[in-house]
Amino acid sequence: MVMLGYNHEALEMLQAADTPFRVIVAEEEALFTKKGLAARSQGLDLIERWMWCEYQRDDTDVRRLAAQLREEYPDAGRGTAVAAVLPGLEYAVAPANTLAALLGLRCVAPGVLAETQATAAQAAATVGALTNKLQFRTHVGGPRWVQVHSVDDLLPPPCVLKPADRQASVGVSLIHTPEDIPAAWEHTTSAAEPLQDASRDTHGTYMCEELLTGQEYSVECLVIDGTPRWMNVTEKTTAGVVELGHTVARTYPEVEAAMRHLIDALQLADQHSTVLLHAEFIGTTPVECAGRPPGDRIARLISRAWGFNLYEAWARALCGLPVDLPRTADGEAAIRFLFGPPGIVTAVHDPSGRAVITAQPGTVLRPVTSSWERAGFVEADSAAEAFRLAAGVRFSTSTEVVVYFNHRRTPVEYGEAFAAHPGAVLLTDGATQPAGVVDVVRVDTADAEAVRAALADLERRYDIRGVVTFSDRDVAMVARVAHERGLPGPTPEAAHKARNKYAMRQAVRALDPEAVPDCRLVDSADTLDKILGDAAWAYPCVMKPVDSSGSRGFHLVDSPADARAAWAAWPGPMVIEELLTGTEHSAEGYVADGRIHLLGVTDKTTEPVHRLEIGQVFPSATPGIEQDVWPLVETTVRATGIDNCAFHLEFFRTPDRRVRLVEIAARPGGDFIASHLVPLTTGVSFAEDVIRIATGSTPSGARPRDGYVAATVKLHTAETGVLRSVGPLPPSPAIVEVIHHAHPGDRITQPPADTISPIIAEVILVAGSHEELAEEVARLRAVDIVVDSDTPAAATP
Repeated sequence: MVMLGYNHEALEMLQAADTPFRVIVAEEEALFTKKGLAARSQGLDLIERWMWCEYQRDDTDVRRLAAQLREEYPDAGRGTAVAAVLPGLEYAVAPANTLAALLGLRCVAPGVLAETQATAAQAAATVGALTNKLQFRTHVGGPRWVQVHSVDDLLPPPCVLKPADRQASVGVSLIHTPEDIPAAWEHTTSAAEPLQDASRDTHGTYMCEELLTGQEYSVECLVIDGTPRWMNVTEKTTAGVVELGHTVARTYPEVEAAMRHLIDALQLADQHSTVLLHAEFIGTTPVECAGRPPGDRIARLISRAWGFNLYEAWARALCGLPVDLPRTADGEAAIRFLFGPPGIVTAVHDPSGRAVITAQPGTVLRPVTSSWERAGFVEADSAAEAFRLAAGVRFSTSTEVVVYFNHRRTPVEYGEAFAAHPGAVLLTDGATQPAGVVDVVRVDTADAEAVRAALADLERRYDIRGVVTFSDRDVAMVARVAHERGLPGPTPEAAHKARNKYAMRQAVRALDPEAVPDCRLVDSADTLDKILGDAAWAYPCVMKPVDSSGSRGFHLVDSPADARAAWAAWPGPMVIEELLTGTEHSAEGYVADGRIHLLGVTDKTTEPVHRLEIGQVFPSATPGIEQDVWPLVETTVRATGIDNCAFHLEFFRTPDRRVRLVEIAARPGGDFIASHLVPLTTGVSFAEDVIRIATGSTPSGARPRDGYVAATVKLHTAETGVLRSVGPLPPSPAIVEVIHHAHPGDRITQPPADTISPIIAEVILVAGSHEELAEEVARLRAVDIVVDSDTPAAATP
């Protein structure tokens, strides 16, 4: 069989059936990724293969799939060995019918491809009624209704506004008074299918109908060759538009009679339809009808109450096999869905142990507007028992969140940051949807007004307890937001000094002129010419942007021509300063309520031309280095005024133990220093300390433990060209993580234009001593990297 659109429950029950089914699952490739179906389908051995089909677009790809199936699964008698086509979800009903008709198989409306216009029109109307609420009302009738294009088209309240082509009560709004209309219109027209559609702009039709009142039911009916062969009535418990529970195998003759009238109106007998219907009623008035299996585990409840596998019966009917159906149910079966207070789940209490919890700790519970937003369920043999079990389940939630502004480059690094708080909310101008966050807001984080609006919207759902960033670019905005909201963080003035290399140097120079290199601001070509015209200016020197990080825009300058080239290559202000010499290091720590805590010092390895960092070791192997750098840390923190944030202070140390400032950043160190090296050696999460400071709590005061040394080794090439190969890494128990950035065939370029692609991979290590670590690093440095080079390689240490 072919299942068009993945349905996990259906596949599980078909696998458990007595009939030995084999299933080809045809799915949108985008949905396969979006829904994580590679992992989700593990253990479903009945799946023969996956085939891609963009069935939610139009029937073009469905026709291509039909031709492929006929070619790859031929049968001399019938044209194809495919026995049936099953629609796995609501958005697949119409394309599954088309696919079945193309293959000459049983379906709801075989005449959809008929040459006779009247036959094709009748079939199209039936399929349309089963997939679109507007067409359902046109075909079947019912309460007063109208298609709407604006609020001016709405019926007078009380009424119901809903999308014509969505499922699971997505976008449905009840309008009781005129005051409800604006919010209802916004809710309905902005509602998005959270999971099942392929994110194409194929929707946008809405309808309004008078509000019906009364008991709600659904009827599940298996129609075989136009004859209803089996019927079940499900009694529903609802609150507004959301279904709270179901009880199957209920006896309501008047509802069964209404279902038979609906089948007549759909003209299924005339078309010899074979279909599993799921129709919804308020009283005996049909609300909608779908040509696919029911959701909400109703099929499983039916198996429990009726004693047969509904999916197996449906599939056998579509295959043309005999179907043995029970005449009466053995009893009832019920499900009650679980809900909790809005917020982030912190704990779940289930005294019976019988609940299935889908909202585990860390999950965000929102005000429930559709069936997708439930927190779990319980099943039982009666509605009363299901209700009792559900009533005992308790969800503890919190609305406290910390807002993160963007994130580091790799999931290995930023995952540690998000894990530091159970209520991590991400503001980002990127496209990632990282694990470990409870909400993502896409906004230009450099636009103050847009950020204010985003935070105001978040405040409607959460209690914002802190704001943080783990990268340079958002330090100023985080400081601004913290200042405006009275949250812990550096002041905007301090953030400016920490971000602007010239302002930073001027501030430190005012307290200790010897602590910083001789530095000039270059803000125009004329300014640069004046500096270069100074006979006292010495070469080699360094030019770099005032507000970049990660060696971006760094230039080693040996002549006035080099300086002018550097200025021409960067679009903004730069500093030109003396070249510092000695060993390179960084001091890691934080400031909390004016108190400086130095975690330790990192030793750095850089390539000589662009000072691109290619290795870090924490804590430092240099004796006495913390005592040497402490006065510089105090001076720089005092000069910039940074407080209530982490810091990453880069410096040079000469053989005579003189230290001089490169720069300070008002955020944790990158290159896995904060995410991995510090925690591996201290035993405490640096990110958690950052969150403690941002939320006004006391940080841990951690220090490196004896016998722990960690490092990051960047496998690096100084060549430009195409990466051909990377040798195998030497096996070692010291390796904690390996992060691959480049792969054979990737283009490699060099700084200052590109500081990313020369780093082929990064390896994180931990060892018991600096000597052990040095041996591991040496083995990694020997790994062979082959680049089909455009230019000769520069010398590397």
